[in-house]
Amino acid sequence: MTGFVYLMKNGDLYKLGCTTNLKSESSKMKPGEIISSFKTDDPKSFEVRLLRLYKKKRIPDTNYFRLSESEVDNCKKHLEGKSNFPKSLNDELRIGLNGSLLFAAITFLISFLINKMFIFSSFLSILFASLPMWTLAVLGSFGGYDTSDLKLFSTVPNRLKGLLIAISMISFAYVLYSLSRFSIAF
Repeated sequence: MTGFVYLMKNGDLYKLGCTTNLKSESSKMKPGEIISSFKTDDPKSFEVRLLRLYKKKRIPDTNYFRLSESEVDNCKKHLEGKSNFPKSLNDELRIGLNGSLLFAAITFLISFLINKMFIFSSFLSILFASLPMWTLAVLGSFGGYDTSDLKLFSTVPNRLKGLLIAISMISFAYVLYSLSRFSIAF
């Protein structure tokens, strides 16, 4: 569902929120003004990530914040797309896959330097590469979202993707382990 994530100023307070109708939201908040907004297909998850980023400045049980000028500028950068800040739950999967590749590369290098066995090193690297995907499957994120702020089942698709990728990696690692044991026997 396409919507907007916005930063609005009302007096000395700032409000972070999401809506499908930015004009309607703006008229509700008179005399407040919208400072910046971002149109996205997944507005709730982007809003929740921003809420978590500024949670120490949040007025309890509201979406209002006491932000400094530098925090407002930082938030505007995120909303204007001028940062690498993940904007959707799918970005969370991409982060996990990048983490998996990094784990695989480091583990392979270390293992290969220690035992000089290519297949066994590949097994270990894929086994350790599955850890970020297991984290995604269990937690639903890598710490970028407060899942309590999201809808109950909003992280389920990402968790399932993470679980399927982790199971695939473990299965492939097992095949490589079996091959390494077979090759050691000869």
